Amino acid sequence: NTSAKAAVDMAVYDLYAQCFGAPLYQLLGGAGDTVETDITISVNPVPQMVADSLEAVQQGYKILKIKVGKEGLADVARIAGIRKAVGSGIQIRVDANQGWTAKEAIRIITAMEDKGLNIDLVEQPVPAHDLDGMRAVTKAVYTPILADESVFSPEDAAEIIRTRAADLLNIKLMKTGGIWQALKICSLAEMYGVECMIGCMLESKLAVSAAAHLAAAKRVITRADLDGPSLCKADPFTGGPLYENGVIRMTDAPGIGITRVPAFV
Repeated sequence: NTSAKAAVDMAVYDLYAQCFGAPLYQLLGGAGDTVETDITISVNPVPQMVADSLEAVQQGYKILKIKVGKEGLADVARIAGIRKAVGSGIQIRVDANQGWTAKEAIRIITAMEDKGLNIDLVEQPVPAHDLDGMRAVTKAVYTPILADESVFSPEDAAEIIRTRAADLLNIKLMKTGGIWQALKICSLAEMYGVECMIGCMLESKLAVSAAAHLAAAKRVITRADLDGPSLCKADPFTGGPLYENGVIRMTDAPGIGITRVPAFV
């Protein structure tokens, strides 16, 4: 029940920071006051994915996270088409969502490297439980491998770091059960020099704002995948960090910064 625990945890941290009259990110470390996020491009036929990618770039996003993992080597053509369309100045991340075997992942990622597609990272190429497979992929390719579904707890993070099963860790508050456990993962990552991404599920601005505060607080979090609010048709919350397409700007509001949940029809 990590999502339910995260809701309580985030509320407590919000109140904690409000007691000091300070933004939460400053109390947690205050590494910076902006966070750059990617935006997700869903799996579709290549022309649709190219069109979606170009639209995201026009909106101001400089980092795209491309969903793949359903059609093997056809995913190489997807990424190649998008790279050709958006040019070399846009970062591309690839999320396989556990869709490949280790051998498939090595073959597909190597093909992307051979084509010079310049991928920032590949997220969770193999099933979450297959740490041996993920380690084999990490060892065989040059592209950084990001563990996502394999990392829920600090214990999971410690095992991945110990076995070198991945290069990067993806922290999501809905997986960890909130900020308290996420901070433990950050501490482990800092000790061993492992960079982290902060991610989200299909979440509203309320939960993603809490994650943004954590991202702004910690230098070890070098990447963000916090596009949940941009995928929502309506924003029911007032306050919180400011979302300007690909950039999340922190404010001076105390706590997480959410001030009101307006009623709407």
